[in-house]
Order: sequence, then C-alpha cells, then structure tokens
Amino acid sequence: MAELGDVVRINYAGRLEDGREFESSWRTGEPLDAKLGSGRLLPQVEQTLCEMLPGERRTLRLAPERAYGIYDETLIQTIPLDRLPNADQLPVGDYIEIKTARGTIRAKVLSVGDNGIVLDLNHELAGETVIFDLELLAIIHETAIHKELHPEGCTCGCDRLKEQIG
Repeated sequence: MAELGDVVRINYAGRLEDGREFESSWRTGEPLDAKLGSGRLLPQVEQTLCEMLPGERRTLRLAPERAYGIYDETLIQTIPLDRLPNADQLPVGDYIEIKTARGTIRAKVLSVGDNGIVLDLNHELAGETVIFDLELLAIIHETAIHKELHPEGCTCGCDRLKEQIG
C-alpha cells in the first residue's frame, strides 16, 4: 500500500451528485502522477489511495466540508476598479487569477460597475458534494536519488541546505 511521500499513478473522475463530470483522466487519456502528502489531492482522496492496492478501484463520496468547503457568503468581496488593470473589460461570469503576496487566487467575476468589481473568492465547487471514481494504477517508490531530482526536493532537508549554501 502507498504511504505519504510515495508517488502514485491514478486514473480518476470527479463528478457532482447530478452526474456532471468536472474532471477525468480517463477522458483525457492521461493518468495523474501525484506525490501523497504534497497537498495536490484532497486529504480524503489521499487517505483512500493509501488504503488501496495497485489495480483496485473505489468510489469516494465527499460532503462539501470534506471536499472544497461550504459556500461562504463572506468571500464575496467588492474591490475598487483601480485595483485591477482593465477592470471594465473583465469577463463577468468567468474566473480570473489574481496575484497576491500569498500567491495566486482564482475568483469569479460577479459584476463590474461604478461601485467596483464584485468577486466571489469561493472555490468553484464550494458547497457541492463531489464523487470521485479512483483507480490506483501504480505506486512509484522513489529512491533517495530520485527524490533529489524531484521538483519538491529531498525529504531529508538537504535541499534547504543547498539553498543556504548556494
């Protein structure tokens, strides 16, 4: 079985309760490689993958609080027009990415008017129960040398040492 720190290769599909699919590696034909514990996958998905054997399939149903969160009305924010370049041309109803000091966030543009830009900062699947169909294809146990070559670096901390020295 896989453990935190292992890389797993999976096929997956994510859908809503009404059957609408929002993502699928089966549809794209490209399995996903993900390092367990990196935060790339939802914690409940990682936990389920740690309980599976290669070749096994499972379906996981997650309530909003265990998936992408409860929809939070306080995350609807109005910001002044001058805070975003070309604010009058923003695509109402679409998502934009905003760079902040803490990183990049996605926001849905609800409206653009004289009073400012109204943005919804909730995850686009907030408030939704989601269902994931998972198939564990392989567990890729990396050697220490492979971990060194991995973008996240080695788990022993030598990558931080290299940054300090270099």
